Formats: sequence, C-alpha cells, structure tokens
Amino acid sequence: MNIDSLLDLRSPVFALGHEGQKLYGKVTEFNNEDEFVFEPDVPMDTALGSIVRVSDGQDAVLGKVIDRTEQGVRLCVECYTSPGHERREDFRIYDRIYYNARLLCHAKDRYVMLQPAVERIRANKLIIDSFLKGRYGYPGSDTEPYSRETPFNQSIWEINRKLDLLIHMVLAEEFKDLMKTTPKDVNISASGIRFISESPFEIGDILEIHLILPMVPLLFIGLAGEVIRQKAVTSTMVERYAVAVRFVRLDADSKDDIIRYLFRRQREVLRKRQD
Repeated sequence: MNIDSLLDLRSPVFALGHEGQKLYGKVTEFNNEDEFVFEPDVPMDTALGSIVRVSDGQDAVLGKVIDRTEQGVRLCVECYTSPGHERREDFRIYDRIYYNARLLCHAKDRYVMLQPAVERIRANKLIIDSFLKGRYGYPGSDTEPYSRETPFNQSIWEINRKLDLLIHMVLAEEFKDLMKTTPKDVNISASGIRFISESPFEIGDILEIHLILPMVPLLFIGLAGEVIRQKAVTSTMVERYAVAVRFVRLDADSKDDIIRYLFRRQREVLRKRQD
C-alpha cells in the first residue's frame, strides 16, 4: 500500500527525531509499493536499519531505513499506528489478506439496519461454532492463548481452527466467494481496518466486512464496521479511496482471534527487524 494511502500528504508531514522533536519535510518517490523517501527540511541523523516514525499529525507510519540519499532517507513501511494507542490490541499491522466490504446502510439508517445485521452475523457464527464447540466451548478456552502462548494451547487452538475452517468451507458461501478473489493490502487492528476502495463511501456508513486472515489454519471472520475517515488516493491514474473503518459490536471470540493474528504478525515484524 502506497504511503499516500496511509498519510495525508497534503498536510504538513514530519518525522520524530531521537529526542522526540518534529523534523518537518516532504514525502517523495512513493510509487514503489511500500517504499518511499522522506526529505527533511533540516539534516536528519539516522542509521541504516533504524526505525523512523513519519506522521501527518493524525496518523503515523513506522518505516525502516533501507538507504540514505542526498535529499533524505529511503524507508520501507513496517507497520501503521495511531498516536496515543498504547494498548497492544490497538497495534496495527500492514498486510495482504482476503477481504470484501459492502455497504450495509447509510448513517441515517444505522439504528434500523445495524442490529439485524449484527444478529445475522452472530447467528451464522453460532451455527458454525455449534458444530465445533458443543456445550462446553473450545478445549482450553478458559485461558487466553494469545497472551499465554504455550505449545499445548497453540496446538489445541490450531486443531479447533482447522475443524472450524473445514466447516466454513462446507457451510459458508461467503468463505467460498472470498477465496475466489485475490489478497489485497490493508492496515488492521482489533478495533478497525483501513483499505483501498474503488468506490467512495460516506462518513458514518455501516459496512459488512468478511476477512480471511493469513494464519495456520486460515481465520474467517464476519463483522460490521463504521466508516470514520476517507481520502482520495493520488498515486494512480484510477480514482481510488483510502477508507478507515471502526469495527462495531465485535464479538469477544472474533476479537480474540484478531488479536492472536496481530500478535503473531507483530512477532514476525520484530524478527525481521532484528535480522
């Protein structure tokens, strides 16, 4: 995903220095997917491999320094965060996943349409879960496996999800349709998602979203979300929009699964950073 899909480059852009000072500048050469060049107004002392936070004052991107130029530094996007978000469940990652998002209703119809949609999504999940959980829930579900990553909990979780996946493959038409598409760039956390759309939405629109998260096995999740921000993407000739969505009324099990996925991907990012 290009940097102009993550930050508003029409606003003053700055990087944070070692002592927290703001180094204002501009972003250039951002047509190569997740790479871009930050050209500061004053010299910037950064080492190859270090992590730099670049922000437009509202959102921020963490980039790894992969080269130094006469104008500035070339960065590769590693992950995306919102300032002030310190809880681990609000950690956002940059990934490619299978997803679709369709308009459920406009803001004015929210109170009429949202509740039936949430009930339908949860009913579908209950039907699927009933084949696997039975009366007493998942084995090992009394602990939080994403925070206590023991080998036993991990194997139990994987067995449960493999069964879950097989049931979805048989029963869920949304899963089958989604697997016929191609993965697309997103930024995702346990509280929301940001994606590129060829069609514009309105602030307050309610969307129905289906995700297949790249875990082993795959995670299929259905949920509802509210459009909280949108801006035009200017890096291509085709009119596209970067849409930020906040999940609404997300059930606890789905949220736990997303957090597990985020933790796994976060560990992968940290390993790459160490390498």
